[in-house]
Amino acid sequence: MMTRFFGMTGILLSTWIWTSIPNSAFSQNHQPLTLASAIRMAEENNPDLAAMKANISVVRGQALSFWWLPDPLVTFEWEGVPRGAGLNAFDEKRFNITQEIEFPTNIIWRNRLAAREVESAVHEYDLLRLEIRADVIDAYTEFIRMRDQLALARQRLDLAADFYDKANIRHRVGETGAIESVRAGVELAQARNELRMAESDFRAALAQLNAVLGREADEEIVVADSLRYIPFQMTLESIKARALERHPQLQVAKAQVGVASYARKLAWGGLLPSIEATGFQQNIAGNPNFYGVQIGFRVPLWFAIRQRGEIQAAASELAARRYDAESIRLKLFSHIEAAYARVQAAQEQVQTYNTELLQQADEMYRIVLRSYEEGEVGYLALLEAQRTLIEVHRGYIDTLARYQKALAELERSSSVRIFE
Repeated sequence: MMTRFFGMTGILLSTWIWTSIPNSAFSQNHQPLTLASAIRMAEENNPDLAAMKANISVVRGQALSFWWLPDPLVTFEWEGVPRGAGLNAFDEKRFNITQEIEFPTNIIWRNRLAAREVESAVHEYDLLRLEIRADVIDAYTEFIRMRDQLALARQRLDLAADFYDKANIRHRVGETGAIESVRAGVELAQARNELRMAESDFRAALAQLNAVLGREADEEIVVADSLRYIPFQMTLESIKARALERHPQLQVAKAQVGVASYARKLAWGGLLPSIEATGFQQNIAGNPNFYGVQIGFRVPLWFAIRQRGEIQAAASELAARRYDAESIRLKLFSHIEAAYARVQAAQEQVQTYNTELLQQADEMYRIVLRSYEEGEVGYLALLEAQRTLIEVHRGYIDTLARYQKALAELERSSSVRIFE
C-alpha cells in the first residue's frame, strides 16, 4: 500500500479505489501478478533474450575450438612408376602426416581473445535483462496508475450524478435557482468525458504491459501491488561507483577493449614463425621399414606488407574500442545524474503531498461539508470541494507513479537494484 493515501476524510475515496477497479483487472482464474513475477514472465517470453542466451552457447563453443590444433594434412606419394604401369609398380611409396603448430604465445593470445568475446556476450545478455526489467517496471507502474485513475474517474462520475439528481430536485421544489441545476449538468458531462478518457488510457496501459510481458494485448491482468512511496537515500557518488564497477554496458565495453588488445597481440604474433612437423613412412623397393621426420617453419618474409598492415589495423581498432569505452562511461554517468535529479525532484513532490497537500485537501473538504450541513454554503461549494479533493488525490497518484518511474530509470542507468 502507499505510505499515505487519502487521509482522514479520504477513507471513503480509498474504498472507492479498491471497489471501482475495472473488472478486467481481477479474475478468479488468475494469480495476482507481482512486480517480481512480471519481470520473470517478461524474461521467459522475450525472444531476443532467448536468442542472446543461445548466442552465448555459440560463442563458448567457438572459444573451445581455439584450444585445438588445426586438422593435420595426410598425403600419399608414389614415385618411380613406369609410364603405362599401375601405381603398384612403384619404386618408392610414402605416407605423410603433416601438422601445423602456431607459435605458443599466439595460441595463448587467441584463447584469451575468445574468453573476452564470451565475457562480452554474457554482459550483453545482462544488459538486455536490465532493459527488460526497467521496461516492465515502467509499464507495470503505468498500469497501476491508470487503474487507480480510472477508479477516481468512476467515483467522480457517481458524485456528479448524485449532485445532478439532488440539484434537479432542489430546483423543482424551488429551493435553488436554475443556475445550480445547469452547473450540475455541466459537471456530469465533464465527469462522463473524463471517464471515457480514463477507460481508454487504462486499455492502452493494459495493452502496453501485456506487450512487455509477451502476452496478447487484451489478456486480463491481476495486479497484487499498488503505488507506494519508497524513501530513497543513496548518494549520487555511491551509485556512480557501483555503476562503474558492474554496469553491463561498461562491462561489454571493457570486454571489447580486451578483444581488441589480444587481436593486436595476435597481429604482432604474425611476425613469429609457425612450425610444420611431418612424419612419414616409406616403402622403397618393397621394403616398408623406412621412416622419417621433417620439420619446417613458416617464415613471415612479407612482414613489411601484410603483417604491417594487420598490426596497424589492430592498433587502430584497440584505440577505437578504448575511446568507445570512455564515451560510454561519460554518457552513462550523464544519464545517472539526470535520473538521480528526477528521483530527487519527484521524491520532494511526494513528500509535499504527504506533509501538506493531502491534509489540506482533507481539511478543506471537512470544513465545506460541515458548512453545507449547517446551511452556510450551497451545493456548488460542496461540489467544488469534492472536485478539489479528487484532483489532489489524482495528482498524488501521478506523482507517485512519476517517482517510481524515475527510480526505474535510475536502475536502468546505473544497474543498481532498487526494486525487490
